[in-house]
Amino acid sequence: MAIAGCGAEAPPPEASGPCTAGDCQIELEHITRITDADDPGILPEYLIWLQETEAGTFVSATADMTQIAEFDPNGRLAGVFGRAGQGPGEFLRLRTLIPGPGDTLFAPDKGQGRITMFGPDRTPAGTLPMPFLSPALVLLDGSFLVARQIRRSETIGYPMHVVDREGRVVRSFGTDEPQYRPDLNHILTRKVALGQDGAVWAMAPARYLLERWDPSTGDQLQSTRIRSDWFRESSEPTDYAVYPPPRVEGLWEDEDGFVWTIVRDADVDWEAPPWANEKEERPIDLQEYNRLFDWVIEVVDPGSGRVLASQRFSEVLWYRPPSRILVSPVDTVLTTVAYDVWKPTLQQRR
Repeated sequence: MAIAGCGAEAPPPEASGPCTAGDCQIELEHITRITDADDPGILPEYLIWLQETEAGTFVSATADMTQIAEFDPNGRLAGVFGRAGQGPGEFLRLRTLIPGPGDTLFAPDKGQGRITMFGPDRTPAGTLPMPFLSPALVLLDGSFLVARQIRRSETIGYPMHVVDREGRVVRSFGTDEPQYRPDLNHILTRKVALGQDGAVWAMAPARYLLERWDPSTGDQLQSTRIRSDWFRESSEPTDYAVYPPPRVEGLWEDEDGFVWTIVRDADVDWEAPPWANEKEERPIDLQEYNRLFDWVIEVVDPGSGRVLASQRFSEVLWYRPPSRILVSPVDTVLTTVAYDVWKPTLQQRR
């Protein structure tokens, strides 16, 4: 599907809304709280991959990554579907889920290299091959967008790829000069979002540069520097022994045509952790992660790059495209895992 007005530096659809003149603030609207109280142990410790469906429910892979848990809009467990195995509707290693049109659901299984499709009644509706990493988005024509490096001679060095329903790479794009270095993923990969017109918004995690691409042709439509007085661009990898640079965690376009960004930044009182100079890598627990970083949400006019509103949050806020929800862990009793679900909103400053 071609994007209307395709061409170099084509402007995005004009953003409009109550905050085009600025003087706005970002607020987090609490949507619901989901817990594993009805089925202890079903929720993973890190619920990064929670997604909101078209019907307003919430879905996540279970802790063992072999089933899908669905919660109603009030946060109550509505059902669990799928099971461990290699047959229809069975999984070996689920992670992210991708909501589709008509309340459909796509479930990439990394363990089997395939995607299982579920209808609105959550019965399996067939499988698709997935020879690459999990897709980030379903495009308007039904194909998938993979926003990672695909390590094949004809695709390596491109940060984005259109993959059809047969698992074939239709198009690789996102740069004029293909480059690949695994130590520079923060420069050479992209966080992506689908625009209302079918174009793809993209940002390298270490660059505050908003790109817009036509996935039907691979043409770049726009490149706009976000006018920020705090985002410190750096090609250096994260080093916990020194003050770490910010990293874009995700972005999305709202109904008014504004682009939202969520950025992980060093805590305002950042101090190097005691283990920072250890040679062996070690996982960071949630308490350390929360202490080391803040999360900055900004609303951007994509035409000018002007920031309309900005807010820094000290608590962990997880985001995964294509949903526009944020998830934060709740400190609960040891026997229960719980997460709050939030929707960022833009309001006139009071």
